[in-house]
Amino acid sequence: MISLLIAEKPHWNPGSTHGYHGHTIGFLVGELIRYVDPQHRSYGQFVREELDDQCYIGVSDDKVEARVAPLIRKQANNMNSDVINSLDPLAEKTLSCSGAFPLGPYQNSSGIIYNEVQIHRAELPAVNAITNARSVARIYARLMGDINENGKNIERLVSEKTLAQAIENITPVGEPDRTMPTIKTAFGKSGFQVYGEIFNVFGDTVFGHNGFGGSCALAYPPDQLAYAHVCNQLDTSGFVIDQRSIRLLGAIQYALNQSKIC
Repeated sequence: MISLLIAEKPHWNPGSTHGYHGHTIGFLVGELIRYVDPQHRSYGQFVREELDDQCYIGVSDDKVEARVAPLIRKQANNMNSDVINSLDPLAEKTLSCSGAFPLGPYQNSSGIIYNEVQIHRAELPAVNAITNARSVARIYARLMGDINENGKNIERLVSEKTLAQAIENITPVGEPDRTMPTIKTAFGKSGFQVYGEIFNVFGDTVFGHNGFGGSCALAYPPDQLAYAHVCNQLDTSGFVIDQRSIRLLGAIQYALNQSKIC
């Protein structure tokens, strides 16, 4: 896959604009990790050994596979079909990895390709992490600072200075996403989504990412808040923060505001 990406010509002049690349960024980051890691571990191995042992990118253990909740789709509706059918060709290629992972199962078929065991076993860094909300939130918490588990101090993953650089918004205000033109995405230097039109919760220093189907994870350093919502019922009504997360985040924001008043 890396050889294919190296051989690929850019769709536009690098640095001139931006576009969401849902699959390829994972392979690029995975290769970068392999280069800089003294042990040259794969992305999946590095994540489990350095970040959280319950976060799998590539499941090789049958006992773990037996615990995986199958993905199901929400009852089909017109909005689901409209969203998928309205994608321009480049967006469809981006989200389906040029057809390798068809979007069709979400609206037409009884099967979902991400339920297949061979997909679970593969390391597809950007799209097939299998984990739980607690593990994802724990990783975000460690980006913001040290954490304490059972009386043991676990050091933060990056310095405060590095985190500030990583979440700096590098997307011009209002610039359309070249691969998803109808959505005004905003990204930091590290690839995290940052505060903007479609990631508009908490405030300027929020960072994280929402996922196709409804998953969402983020951190908000001013309140030392780490949040994650993972789901196996996929809602394909859009590529913005899912309504389930919006309600949960609204309740969290209310609780935080009340605690500050008290």
